Amino acid sequence: MNRPDVGASSFDPTRVLIVDGGPHPPVMPNIPTPTLVIAADKGFEHARDLGLEVDVVVGDFDSVAPQHVETLDPRVILERHSVDKDDSDLTLALRFANRVGAHHIDIITGGNGRLDHLLIGALLIANSENLGRSIVTHCGSSRLVALGPGQSLGLENLTGCWISLISLKAETRVRTEGLKWNLALTDSFPPFSSLGLSNQVVDVPSVEVNQGSLLAIISSPDE
Repeated sequence: MNRPDVGASSFDPTRVLIVDGGPHPPVMPNIPTPTLVIAADKGFEHARDLGLEVDVVVGDFDSVAPQHVETLDPRVILERHSVDKDDSDLTLALRFANRVGAHHIDIITGGNGRLDHLLIGALLIANSENLGRSIVTHCGSSRLVALGPGQSLGLENLTGCWISLISLKAETRVRTEGLKWNLALTDSFPPFSSLGLSNQVVDVPSVEVNQGSLLAIISSPDE
């Protein structure tokens, strides 16, 4: 059953939270209260366990228990897609958020599970649909952002954390400040290399992408 999309004007897109539907429950990060909560399939069950009030459920509903769908509050929007689809449930949830004009998106995921889902879920925020948008993926105490030219980390409380930068394109050029080992625009930063692995934030960090794109993974110093 699909419940009709009531339109973008019915939602407050200021701060969107997407709860991923992986096999393991996510941990709720310390973030401002979301104005719109979207569950990606089984993410509805994870959201419910976290005490979140879900506004939209998106996916093919192959992982969420049928009784949970049948007993949903009528105000919750359901966007059901065919099981034989090309896009993941997380992709569809991101598209819904973008369609309603999301200003900022936090994604929470439990990680683990199948490696293919984990990798694609991480890379989604760096594809042509999402690069340039304000999106942060939270997995445990780690945060993941994608950066292209003109974008900044936009994260707080980073001093003492570990940071890994993963180049996604050939000829990526990036300048960093505030890290133990900094990169200059003249440095070669090959895609998918280990050059940016396990650096340390020693001061207020700056990551300036001049060309190309990268993923930045920030992990708690306790990990």
